[in-house]
Amino acid sequence: MIGLERVSKSYAGLRALDEVSLDVPPRAVTVLAGADGAGKSTLLRIVVGLVGRDSGRITLEGREVGDDFGRLTALAGFMPERFSLYTDLTVEENLNFFAAIHGVPRRRREEMKSKLLERTGMQPFRRRRAGALSGGMKQKLALSAMLLASPRLLLLDEPTTGVDPLSRIEFYDIIRELRDEGRTILMATPYLADAEKGDFVVFLKKGRVLLQDSIARLKRTFPARIFRILPRGNVFEALGRLQEQEGVGRNVYLQGRTLRLMQTGDEDPSRLVSALSITEEKPTLEDMYIYYERQA
Repeated sequence: MIGLERVSKSYAGLRALDEVSLDVPPRAVTVLAGADGAGKSTLLRIVVGLVGRDSGRITLEGREVGDDFGRLTALAGFMPERFSLYTDLTVEENLNFFAAIHGVPRRRREEMKSKLLERTGMQPFRRRRAGALSGGMKQKLALSAMLLASPRLLLLDEPTTGVDPLSRIEFYDIIRELRDEGRTILMATPYLADAEKGDFVVFLKKGRVLLQDSIARLKRTFPARIFRILPRGNVFEALGRLQEQEGVGRNVYLQGRTLRLMQTGDEDPSRLVSALSITEEKPTLEDMYIYYERQA
């Protein structure tokens, strides 16, 4: 649906995006994943026209956008990272206000408002001031306000930052429902566990694309086996000994009280380290990001 070709952006000599090219397929959730400073927010703001690019092309459904973002913004909704609604207004007043901004007819507004409040579980809180809502409720209110105009394309900038685990689960249930209705979603997150909720992922590092593909294909073709190791004795000493092993090096890292080994060879991990337990697991997006980031 949306394509970027060699898009670059600098701020005062600092390269925020460096010739980024990517495709956002229609009717799917595409996740921009990477650490803070990777360029995720800048990319979203460039796509929606809030920030100008220095070079490169943006296409919408195969046609170049150029500098006129009217066609794109007519079908897109943007949800920034920070809560941007009016804290002194109630949930319902916020929705009425944003419906008026988007020119939603009153009858359609009431229909959409009722549907969205029900879908997000916000119906019992419709008369509560937005400033008194929890972090998760604020994000669901912001999403509802954006959906009043029925956008086909949703751009979400770190939508679950500071949100409790239960609200995060509920939020992604709503995102999946929206995708199943045929909407296209481009979402940025620093949480690779959240990125698992997507269909496609784009790994970003310091303004560059490390890798992009469908999550299912990345997991199917990942070139390493993953082992969770509970070592005997001090875990930091075990980590150091493993890192000194030929062929291991940076392919092992600490995760809580255990070690996570990305094994690219055929050697039995039990020969490399004295362990209480060694369990082979399926690769996660966190494993993949660490693996490809270290190969770059």
